[in-house]
Amino acid sequence: MTETRFRTFLAGIALGTSLAFAAPASAEVSEVTLANQFSLSHLPLMIMKDQQFIEKQLAAQGLPDTKVNWISLAGSSAMIDGLLSGSLHVASTGTSGFAVLWDKTKGQVKSLGAQAYNVLNLVTRLPGVEKLEDLPLDTKIAVPAVGTSPQALALKIAALQKFGPDQINRFDQMTVTMAHPDAYAALQSSGSGVDSHFTAPPFEVWETARIDGAKVILSAEDVQGGEPATGTVLMATTKFRDANPKTFTAVHEALKDSVNFINENPEEAAKIYLAALNNTKDSVEETAKLIADPRMGYTVTPTNVVKLLGLFKDVGAIKTVPEDWKDLFFPELHELNGN
Repeated sequence: MTETRFRTFLAGIALGTSLAFAAPASAEVSEVTLANQFSLSHLPLMIMKDQQFIEKQLAAQGLPDTKVNWISLAGSSAMIDGLLSGSLHVASTGTSGFAVLWDKTKGQVKSLGAQAYNVLNLVTRLPGVEKLEDLPLDTKIAVPAVGTSPQALALKIAALQKFGPDQINRFDQMTVTMAHPDAYAALQSSGSGVDSHFTAPPFEVWETARIDGAKVILSAEDVQGGEPATGTVLMATTKFRDANPKTFTAVHEALKDSVNFINENPEEAAKIYLAALNNTKDSVEETAKLIADPRMGYTVTPTNVVKLLGLFKDVGAIKTVPEDWKDLFFPELHELNGN
C-alpha cells in the first residue's frame, strides 16, 4: 500500500477509532491494525498473518471477535503518522525509524520486541563504481524511507566516517523512497533513473545475481561497528498498551510464536514469504537458505541496540540515547538478555 493510499485508509477507519476511544475504559479495541513491510527482515509479521497467530492469541485472551487488519507500507513515515493518530496500533519498522519516534515522543512509543538482525548492503549497477566514494553526485539511491530508514542513516554514518561532520548529509540528495520490490524492479530498468539500491535481504542476492554489473559497494554493518544489530522491531504506543492490555499481550505473544515458527520451519517460512510477495520466480529452497543464513537471525531479544542508537545520535537523527536497552522496550521483554 502506498503512503497516499494508507492515508486514505486512515481516514476510512477514523470513525471506528474515535468510537473506540469513546467506549468505556474497560473496553478494548474491536479492531487491531498492523502495518508491515516487504523484506525478510519483516518476515515475522508475514508469518503472523498467514498462521493467524494474533487471532489465536486473542481467543486465548478472551477476545475471539477482535478483527485483525493488515496493511503493507514502504517505510516508516506513514507508520509514524498512524501510530501518533491512533489509527494504526502496531507497526513493523527499522530500528532507526523506531528510534526517531521513541526520541520524538520521549518514550511514549516503545517496542514489543525485536524481529531480526541482518546485513544491509548498498548495490549499484553503475560501471566503474567500486566503493561509496565513487558514486557520482547525480546518482539515485533507493531506500525504504528517506531520512529515517536504517539504510538512509547508514549513508549518513558512512559520510561522517569518510568525509567528516560537515558532510553528514552528503548523500541525502541522492536518496529516494521506494519499497524494496519497486527498487528491485527499477534497478532492472535502464530508464528508471535509479541505479543504486540500499537493500535488505533477499534483494541484494537477487540483484547481484540477475542484473548485469550489479555489485555491493557498502555494508551497513561495516560502518556500524562490524557487529550484528537489531534491524527491525515492532512498535506501539504506551497508550495503546495501557488501554488494551489483552490485545497487546496477544500481539506480543504472536510475535514470539512467529519467530519460533521461522527458526523451526525455514522452508515453510520461505513459502509464506514468496507467497506474500506473489513471487513465483524464486525457489523455496534458495529462499530458505537465505532465511537460515548465519548473517541473519530471528529473535525478539534486542541486539546492540543502544550502541546503534549512539551512532544515530552522532549523525543528528536523534537527541537522546538511552542508558539501558530496557528504556526502549516494554516491560514484557525486560527479563531477556538484551543490549
